[in-house]
Amino acid sequence: MPIHSISRQEFDAYKPARAPGIEMLVEEVEWFADERGVIIGALARDRTDHDWSYVVLGPDERGAFRGIEFRVNIDSLDAARESLLTKMREIESTGQLDFPQHDDFMPPAT
Repeated sequence: MPIHSISRQEFDAYKPARAPGIEMLVEEVEWFADERGVIIGALARDRTDHDWSYVVLGPDERGAFRGIEFRVNIDSLDAARESLLTKMREIESTGQLDFPQHDDFMPPAT
């Protein structure tokens, strides 16, 4: 299934877990999802050294979207996007629907 670009608002509707204060370190610039809404991803620019990173998220055993793959120190937005999309397709091809983290994380109340 294809991976497609989504808006920040659509991405946030998944209620992805974010580290406290992460907005001070990085600026999210692009967001993606697979057609099933099982795998989501974001591209970010480091506010200090201006390199790029990505995170892929999937639902844990409680349904909370949490990081399952990430990469940092990517030289360009285009390279980060290609790397993210490749990783998302790789994970999607497994058919896995949840990504247990085996911990006591509780998603923030909404």
